[in-house]
Amino acid sequence: MKWITRERARVDRIACPWLISRFIDPAPEFLFVPPREVLPASRRENAIPYDIPDVELGHHGRQCSFDAFLARYELAAPALTTLAAIVRGADTDDRALTPESAGLYAAATGFQAISRDDFDNMARQFPMYDALYEYAHQQAASVPPQPRVLFVCLHGAAKSVVAAAHFRRLAAARGLAMTAVAAGTEPDTELAAGAVKGLAGDGLAAAPSRPRPVTLHDLSSAARVVSFGCDVRPSRGQSVEQWDVPAVSDGYESARARIVERVERLVAELAGGR
Repeated sequence: MKWITRERARVDRIACPWLISRFIDPAPEFLFVPPREVLPASRRENAIPYDIPDVELGHHGRQCSFDAFLARYELAAPALTTLAAIVRGADTDDRALTPESAGLYAAATGFQAISRDDFDNMARQFPMYDALYEYAHQQAASVPPQPRVLFVCLHGAAKSVVAAAHFRRLAAARGLAMTAVAAGTEPDTELAAGAVKGLAGDGLAAAPSRPRPVTLHDLSSAARVVSFGCDVRPSRGQSVEQWDVPAVSDGYESARARIVERVERLVAELAGGR
């Protein structure tokens, strides 16, 4: 995927490419352009804009763009939450937010000054973020990540979303401390209306609010992986279950019945008879 932002990066616009490279996109292409050219160039290049005003992956209230990436791509690792606070303090005026934030701002300012361009700046700063992530991992070691099941369908808009919603419902009812996420190998721009309406009728919310791609974090962190006919290759060698389910567009009720039947069996297995 292509990712585009303003040139002359310092904190957030280096932290975000590091996050993308390590946890989201296996083959990212980064573009840095003058501020006024970001949106026109994003349309021309079919690139995802970030860290500019009025985009999803930008600042919202006291949250910086790094926070927006964690939310959009469901990067729920405790170490990333810890690192996000460090980045937020360095990238905003709240330098005292964490003890590390002022130091990150100072280092990033220095790297910006000595780097030939934004790509040189990334090459210099990425090892620093690797080290900060390891530090954050140690700081958050007492907070284990919540295990989760990854559901994958082609467009990330219907089957995977329905399965993840019902998994969360059934797991909670069983007292199973696991969650589920939905993603697509070729994500659509919007969730399928039939899936959203059907889940609402079940009293469940569709998540994410828009389809998203399978990420590096998904493939490394998932405790179980379920695919609806897609080629998915987890990075830790986890087995992939293939579920054959009718298309939601051909009728929500029949698709729902098959999905819920399979999800019930999966939850029962994971709960161990609980």
